[in-house]
This record gives sequence, C-alpha cells and structure tokens, in this order.
Amino acid sequence: MKDMNMTYKLIQVLEGQNLFFWVMLVCPLFGFGQISIKEESQIDALFNDWNLENHPGGVVGVMKSGEITYLNAFGNASLEYKVPNNNSTLFNIGSISKQFTAMGIVLLQKRGVLSVNDAVQKYFPEFPIFRNPITIKHLLQHTSGLRDFHELMALAGWRGDDYRTNEDVMRLLKMQTDLNFKPGDKFMYSNTGYVVLAEIIENVTGEDFKVWMQNNVFEPLQMKNTYVEDNNQHIVSNRATSYYHSHDKVFEMAQAYWAYTGAGNMYSTTEDLLKWAHNFYNPKTGWGQFFEALQALGGLNNGTSLNYGFGIYVDEKFNKKRIQHAGVVGGYRTFLSIYPTKELSIVVLTNFSNAPFGTRADDIAGILLSEAREKAEPFVHPVNQKEVEQQENSMELSDFTGTFYSPEIDTHYTFYVEDNTLKCSHARHGELTMEVAGPDVFKSSWPLRAIKMKRNQQGEIIGLHISTGRVKNLWFKKINSSLIN
Repeated sequence: MKDMNMTYKLIQVLEGQNLFFWVMLVCPLFGFGQISIKEESQIDALFNDWNLENHPGGVVGVMKSGEITYLNAFGNASLEYKVPNNNSTLFNIGSISKQFTAMGIVLLQKRGVLSVNDAVQKYFPEFPIFRNPITIKHLLQHTSGLRDFHELMALAGWRGDDYRTNEDVMRLLKMQTDLNFKPGDKFMYSNTGYVVLAEIIENVTGEDFKVWMQNNVFEPLQMKNTYVEDNNQHIVSNRATSYYHSHDKVFEMAQAYWAYTGAGNMYSTTEDLLKWAHNFYNPKTGWGQFFEALQALGGLNNGTSLNYGFGIYVDEKFNKKRIQHAGVVGGYRTFLSIYPTKELSIVVLTNFSNAPFGTRADDIAGILLSEAREKAEPFVHPVNQKEVEQQENSMELSDFTGTFYSPEIDTHYTFYVEDNTLKCSHARHGELTMEVAGPDVFKSSWPLRAIKMKRNQQGEIIGLHISTGRVKNLWFKKINSSLIN
C-alpha cells in the first residue's frame, strides 16, 4: 500500500510538471503575438468585397513575433471552375521575386565568387559596352540606366500579351547603344537589370537559375512552395489563375505571357513569404548577414541617398521602419511589408488586376499598430490650354511626316497628316494619334507617350526621340521609306 501511495504521488508530480510545460508552451501563442478578435474582424472586413459570388480574391497573412496570427483566403482561384482560394494557393509574386534574385547575388559574394562592385562584363562578356561601365550594384539598386525591356518591347511592336523569355530580353539588350542616364546618376526602376542578374548567376555557377535558386535559397530557408517558373505552359496544381478587370466589371483571364526570370515569375504562398519575411528581424541561424546585406541602401553619384537596397525598399510608415515591395504581372498583384522593430510582417496576394493590394496591406498595419493610414492627395498637372492651342496653330504638321527607324529596337513608325491631325502607324500597333504638347513635342497613347522631334541647322526634321516611363530618349532616324522594304 505504501508503494502504491508513493507511485500515486509521483504521478501527481509528473502530471503537474507536464501541465507546467504545457502552459509554458501554449501560453506564448495567446500572448503578445496574438491579434484580438476585434482586430481579426476588422481585417476580415477589409476583404469582404473579395468574397462576392464568382469573384477572384486572394490570400492574406500576418506574422507577429514569429507566429502566424492571421491567415485567410478570399474569393476564387478559378472563376471557370468555381474553385476557391485556400491558404496554400500559389500566386505569381511579380517583382517581389527581385529580392530573392538579390539574395542569390549576396550569397555568391559572401562565397567569394563575385563582387557587387565589379563591372557586369566580368561575369557576362556579351553584355553591351556603354560609355560608362555598369556594376552589379547598379543593377541591384536600379541605378544602371538600362532601359526597361517591357517598354522597349512595346515600342518595338510587342503587344502586352506576347510571350517573352530571357533570351528575348538578352537579344534586345545587345542591340542597345545608349542608356537612360549615366550609371549612378539617377534611380529608375529597370526590370532589365534583374534579368541580367539571373544571367550572371547562371554564368558564374554553371547551373540553371531556377535550379540554383531552389537548392541555395528556397530549400535552405524551408520555403517548400516557392519556385522559379520559366515556362508558362507548366501545369501546377493549386495555382491561382489571374484576371483582368474591365470597366464594366467583367473579369477576363490574363494571358500568361511571362517566362522571363530574375526580374519576376517566381511563385509562392502567403505562408512561405511570411517565413521569408521573418528573417529580416529574426533570421535563421547563419543567415543574418545576408538579410542585413539586402538592406544596404543605395546612393547616387552626387551623394543623394536612396531608399532602395538590394531588391527591396526600406522606408518609413506610421513613423516606423518598413521593408516593402510590390509585385505586378498579368492579373496578379502582391505586396509584402515588414515592420522589423515591431516584428510584424504582412502579405497580401491577389489574382485580379484592380485589387487594392498595397493600400489594404497598409490598412492592416494601421489596425495592428493603432494608426490611421494617410490617404495621398491626387496630383493634377496643370495644363495651359491656351498655350497648347497657340502651339498647334503655329506648327506646320506636314513638317513632321515621314518614316522614322530605330536600330536599337529594329522597328519603324510612319507619321502622316489626316484630317488636320498628325498620326502615325505601326505594323503591330496600328494607328496612333499625336497631340501637341509643346514646340516640336507631341504626346500620344501607349506605347509612344512622349515624342520630341529633332531638326538640323536648316530647320528640317531629321529624327525624333521617344520617351516613356522607363525608356528615355530612344532615337529614331528619319529615313527614306523605301530603305525598309
């Protein structure tokens, strides 16, 4: 009997210890890392409009102090088959991919394989030689001056849904003879630079970019559902279809034209991205120096500091440090924001084009940080209509007619006057109308935007420069139209 009593007491002690350990293990889950029922309800309410019938949506996640405190799916991954999004649905993360490509470069530098201060030609001999050398750091921080390939392709006649690969980008890049600006003089976002970075990784490792990234970045960081996609025809289960949203509220499937890598086209889940984000304030063992390196902010030749590091923006929101980036491709819209001092990470992944993804991420942060999001005032550029009309009346539109050719994109536009209006035509874009914007300056619709005519000393038009958002002063020479037949 005495032995039985001692055994019973021992069991009580062990049970008490187990209860103590259970409390110590579980209580943190309900501690400061957890969001309240009210906060969860407020976040849900932000995305109610994504849960409408036959509507795309997305997956939203929050990590606080290392714990996923909110994860919810909204709307449909497929409108055709009425398949809802779920917490593990895959999305194309667009330009959020850039920070992973940058991490690849950082890893190679730490291993002594390359230096970000080296000229690109050292690792990519086929890279065009410009007046001033471009370094790997210029590519990482968007200060290279390289024209963005999306807009170059558009000007060359590519339509928005034309299939494009790294080989297409490289072929166009090798034709370039000029830059938007001297490397280091300005910051201008360039997808081209990150495609070049992927090529550099392949050149120095001798491995396919997607395979190398899988083995050296995604698997070591236990991102089991993240991968590089270079073939839009691959069949992948649980991947959301992306949609465009027209003005009459009809959704249309976004044609999957993207197959370039480095600048985009990685797929991931909300949980994987939260796992990645956690490393910015509590890195996996041995990875701290690498995530710190991504946050090295750039600077211009004149000493001006930038808020862009290696594939990420580092700024302030709600008076707190924020690390963030957005992604846009097809109908996919993605946003990742990290508040390292608060150990807070937010991911919004969506599959329709007009989703307010960035503002919703800010709204979530506002709820959790007890701050109201500041709404930006729209900027309206003043137009002096009287001055424009005077310019139109003083210009002889026939001076600007002719065919103009650019060897850097191997295409031409023909300008002509019709119904007292200057127009131009292109084999793939059709007819475009010019509007007078100043002396010898016109504006037009996509893909031309701004056109500046150039005259010789005799006052004759000898060519023109076209500028878009990320392409500046692309030269077109006026030629005899018979030369292009």
